[in-house]
Amino acid sequence: MSDWNPGQYLKFEGERGKPVLDLLGRVRLPCPARMIDIGCGPGNSTEFLAKRWPGAEIIGLDSSKSMLEAARKRLPDIRWAEYDASGDLSHLGTFDLVFSNAALQWMPAHEQVLPRWFGLLRPGGVLAVQVPHNHDSPLHRALLARDENNSRVTQYRPADYYEILSRLTDEFEIWTTEYHHVLDSHEDMIEWYKGTGFRPHLERLDARGQARFLAEMLEQVRALYAPQSDGKILFAFKRLFFTAGKS
Repeated sequence: MSDWNPGQYLKFEGERGKPVLDLLGRVRLPCPARMIDIGCGPGNSTEFLAKRWPGAEIIGLDSSKSMLEAARKRLPDIRWAEYDASGDLSHLGTFDLVFSNAALQWMPAHEQVLPRWFGLLRPGGVLAVQVPHNHDSPLHRALLARDENNSRVTQYRPADYYEILSRLTDEFEIWTTEYHHVLDSHEDMIEWYKGTGFRPHLERLDARGQARFLAEMLEQVRALYAPQSDGKILFAFKRLFFTAGKS
């Protein structure tokens, strides 16, 4: 895919940060010395790690040059690394916490990726991951109806992650949470998805095709999501989480 747009992604930084805090709330490590944020993006999730454990060594890893450039400006004291997170990361060493927020879904073959990530853990360490799980939402169904064969987001069920994690450890948790984001307008929903889910579709279109696609999606969003009495839009978004500990 074409490179990410950090500004577009961060338009809803406050809402996107809620799953990060919820995932961190399940990480029961008193004082991890070394951690990695896989798929760190512009550093918004990494900043939460740095604030919770200010003395720890942190590596923020992403494959996007533009995201890492924004992350360096945001947190100049953090070590940033450009790598494909689905490949071998063993050269980076071992960690007390391997953390990944909303990145794994862009990679295929989670049954191969997750054992590699788990293998980065030190004894007593924790793998903590969040992925979108909103494939049944009206907006996502409308998107797939347009271009089902070209969606690049990999969807796994909780049962699939159970099978993967249970082969690695007995110490794991899997759960889902549905967030109800309050947005000002239907246009905000389009702006939200422009930063993530629409990207694989928009990149194949020229400027005129992109404008037509976004206008058509806005029309569908208006039909699918009724405004509240005050005009706000309630955008339901389900996410899947898991943690896994290494003995």
